[in-house]
Amino acid sequence: MAELTIAASRSARAGASWKRGSTDLKEEIMATVEQQKEATPTGARLPDMTRFVDFLEAQKAATQNPKHAAMIDLLIEHSVAEVRDHDIDRTMATLVQDCVYHNYGDPEMVERQGGRVIERDVVRANYLANMANGTLEMDALEVDVEHFFINDDAIAWDGYTRFRLPGAALAEAGVPLPDGGTAEDVYVQTTRAVIVIPFRDGLMVGEDFYFDGSGTLGKAASGSD
Repeated sequence: MAELTIAASRSARAGASWKRGSTDLKEEIMATVEQQKEATPTGARLPDMTRFVDFLEAQKAATQNPKHAAMIDLLIEHSVAEVRDHDIDRTMATLVQDCVYHNYGDPEMVERQGGRVIERDVVRANYLANMANGTLEMDALEVDVEHFFINDDAIAWDGYTRFRLPGAALAEAGVPLPDGGTAEDVYVQTTRAVIVIPFRDGLMVGEDFYFDGSGTLGKAASGSD
């Protein structure tokens, strides 16, 4: 899932990666975020990747198809190795040697992801970068599934991705802070996406992302940071 992170969220905790120039960062965030409050009176809930892992565990328990259970189990291993354990070798071991990631949808977002087609060496480098800069943390990223599909060839879902963003970095980039927030607050960006994961010989072939060009940015709920 590391490839899913949009440019604005790649430095959820690491200030160094936000030093790319406030103008560029502002344009990238504003291109994918509508300045509006998430629909909860107390503010946006912070990401929790445990929810996605628990969802996958429930899907695995519910299926009576051994092949599908094995595919879901591999996706769980991929997610945990990537986001919780920061184990690059385990993460890459879930992928075929000729893995390919694809980005589709909003052209500007695709460009910021590194292009439409990303092959193994760049995939590995992106994972390492996001493991190091704080994007890949259990409380900094969440996949929120609305519809889940599986057959013998692929796993797919649609829903939302949620990212934790520091107010200081947004303010430094000149992004207007919603909800009357300040630079000391924490914000949550929510973006709609579709993800398709093809399988071959029991391993993930890659991840295909379909990006929505809009989203929401809301201040995190009080006490949630």
